[in-house]
Amino acid sequence: MTQGARVRNIGVDLLRILSVVAVVLGHAYPQMPGEEYVQIWRMPLFFFLSGWFFAGSRGFVGELQVRWHTLAVPYLSWLLLLSLVVLAVSPTPAAFDDGVILGALHGGAMTDMPYLAFWFISVMFFAAMLLRVLVALPWWVGVLVAVGGLTLAELPDSQMAYTFLGLGLVPACTAYMLAGWWFRRLHHLVPAPAVLGPAAVVMGIAAVALGVAPMNMKWSGFGTYLLSPAVAVLICCGLVLIFSSAVDTLLRRSSPAVRVVSELVLTGTLVVFLHPLVLWAASGLGVPHPLLSMTFALAVCWPLGAWVNRTWASPYLTGLPRPLPTAG
Repeated sequence: MTQGARVRNIGVDLLRILSVVAVVLGHAYPQMPGEEYVQIWRMPLFFFLSGWFFAGSRGFVGELQVRWHTLAVPYLSWLLLLSLVVLAVSPTPAAFDDGVILGALHGGAMTDMPYLAFWFISVMFFAAMLLRVLVALPWWVGVLVAVGGLTLAELPDSQMAYTFLGLGLVPACTAYMLAGWWFRRLHHLVPAPAVLGPAAVVMGIAAVALGVAPMNMKWSGFGTYLLSPAVAVLICCGLVLIFSSAVDTLLRRSSPAVRVVSELVLTGTLVVFLHPLVLWAASGLGVPHPLLSMTFALAVCWPLGAWVNRTWASPYLTGLPRPLPTAG
């Protein structure tokens, strides 16, 4: 076993999978009972974990190269593939809304079915580049950028979400990535993570129950000014503490569980891009409940993603390197 395999935290990998599941759930069941308790952390966790896994050793050019291959290339590939589907069904009763391709080309809050996830992939690309700059500067610069970004996004009638590729949302979303970056470097100072992790999650959920507003970041909705983002970060920290300690220990007792998690975590990019189209198909097939639609989408996307990762298409559809040819 390599050193990298020994130190990899399978619990956090499972949390990455659950963050993708939460994205699919939000699109499959947007008005579900108690949605505010999911909305408060659903998208922040996606950015928080990106900051958690953010490499400390790359320069700006190296970061640009990595993000081009892992985010931009799949983004462009799926933009082309989904647009071909939109054009193919346009003469039929199942046609998507007029102008949906133009909305996808613009990005941000202009994206709609089947491009629902495109807004945060483009935002994440530029947020990663901004974070690369910020981590090389004094810590207080990052705080100023994060607070400034959240302030601009929450101004009355803010248009940050309607900027090209959602660029106006980048500083605000970088706040969550920056939180994940710092928490990765400081979490070892937290005593009894298996206790304080659940406590942080419970405190965050209680804050929502007491009136802290949830968020819908795609439309520049960041809830109660600075308080909702702080609650989201608190819940994200708690989830990471739980999954990196107790859940990781539990998973490592089962080799099959480790293999399944390690396989599924590599399908995340394909699931993010493809699941809206599968949800659309589920609706056309008359799937009777949103949770069944979500299950159907995952049942399609996970195996497909695992298969694509073994083919020449992986760099284009999942952002992973093309697999090496097998000997013999």
